[in-house]
Amino acid sequence: MAARKLSFTRLDQGKPLLNRGTLDQYRIVVVCVRGNVSVKETMSLILKEAIGPEGSSPTLVLGPTAPEDLSTEWTGKVGWITFVDGTSIAHPSTDVEIISPDNLLEINLFIEKAAQGEGSQIILGDFLDNIIKSIGSPESFYSFFCQLASRMRLRKRTAILVIKEDIHEKSMVEMVKRFADIVLEFRDQDNEGALTVEMRTLNFADNIYTRWLPFPQALRPLCTNYT
Repeated sequence: MAARKLSFTRLDQGKPLLNRGTLDQYRIVVVCVRGNVSVKETMSLILKEAIGPEGSSPTLVLGPTAPEDLSTEWTGKVGWITFVDGTSIAHPSTDVEIISPDNLLEINLFIEKAAQGEGSQIILGDFLDNIIKSIGSPESFYSFFCQLASRMRLRKRTAILVIKEDIHEKSMVEMVKRFADIVLEFRDQDNEGALTVEMRTLNFADNIYTRWLPFPQALRPLCTNYT
């Protein structure tokens, strides 16, 4: 897949934050959002600015964000890791597979299928939010996430994982960040009554780190409440 450069990769005085140019050159990309920064809008931004419509479609593995809430130009398989009553129910779209967040085996199988095939493939989603809330054992989550990260690295695939940082225990968030090649962090700031967005990059793969930087006005993924 031909991925485009992120619009916000040159915020730090013209220096690129991603040495290799595009997100699909990395295996594990963790995107942490806080406060009034919208998970849904952040994923839409990544789809538009970092991936683009060229090449094969990314596989969406969603959690709190419903498939119909994420407007995309792509067609392809979507995994919706969400809470259901009783047995799993079918989604109206045949392209959407609903999986309970406590069914780690089915989630692993879905991601395994998504990681197969030729070329550069990207998995994008906020499914970790629901899995973390569903799994009571940090050990079980560690085992699951370790398998996911290993699968991405062995198959040379890219997983862009968006999490709502402030709804989880700090230890769980740090566990996720530990496996990342790159962490992109977003937070909102009240600047004399005007809500703004700041971002910082922790690029462990290339040893590049930035301070908190203002996010471009036209690209701010804000919401008035949790999304």
